Amino acid sequence: RALNESKKREIEEKFGANFGETSKELSPEMESEWLDNIKEFESLHEDAKMVTVHKFVGSPVFKPLNEIPTHQVHDELEKALEYLSEHNVDVDFLAEVSDAEAYRFVTEELMRQETDDIHMDGWTTNYIYEEFYPNLELDAKQFAEQFLWHLFDRELEYAVNNFAKEEVYDSNGNRIDTNTLKSHIEQFYAQYVAFPMSKHTVVDCEVVSDDSAMVRFNSEWSGLRAETMELQSFSGTTVLKMKKSPYGGCDVIQANVVGVDLCN
Repeated sequence: RALNESKKREIEEKFGANFGETSKELSPEMESEWLDNIKEFESLHEDAKMVTVHKFVGSPVFKPLNEIPTHQVHDELEKALEYLSEHNVDVDFLAEVSDAEAYRFVTEELMRQETDDIHMDGWTTNYIYEEFYPNLELDAKQFAEQFLWHLFDRELEYAVNNFAKEEVYDSNGNRIDTNTLKSHIEQFYAQYVAFPMSKHTVVDCEVVSDDSAMVRFNSEWSGLRAETMELQSFSGTTVLKMKKSPYGGCDVIQANVVGVDLCN
């Protein structure tokens, strides 16, 4: 472990890394191998050239999409994805995308992207289609769920940061600032010492405009009242209004959470 600490200091000084506390369950041998891999990657990255993904994976020749019969596109897509995986490049599609669009993206657009020319055993480069073509419905659901996790985990700063910076409304639709919103959440936390149970299931997501959506949940949660330690439970519909964030993803602009009063 002493040698590992020395490796960490070397990596921090040379590459600007910042290591947190290491899990006690991680053996010194595994940690040493992990640190060696980090050092190797950073050393390679320091001198790496940029190349296209096409060159990175060996300059394959894919069939043009317009020459593939419709019923064969799926099979050709699977072949292309398998080839990339064999060359340490994985592509994920988080939402439903047609086989033709996926094939076009993988064999044409992705091939023109540039990447560091770094090859290491076990090292995989990952691409996500939605990072190139954001999906509002998918983002709205994901970031709405994230807000509810933070809210009921009592992560005040994270919960507040899930809201838009310039456009926030209380539960009644009145415009409020971030400080007021933070105060409302603090008052909510003051009422309960803990939330033993919190479950929120997406019912639907309605895309309202090009940059906004409304996510509905079936919510169940329980809290221990601060004054009496009585367990109080709530269930019903939670509605979160979401808006595209200029920084990527979505922000909450209004939260109507069952059992939570953000208007006091």
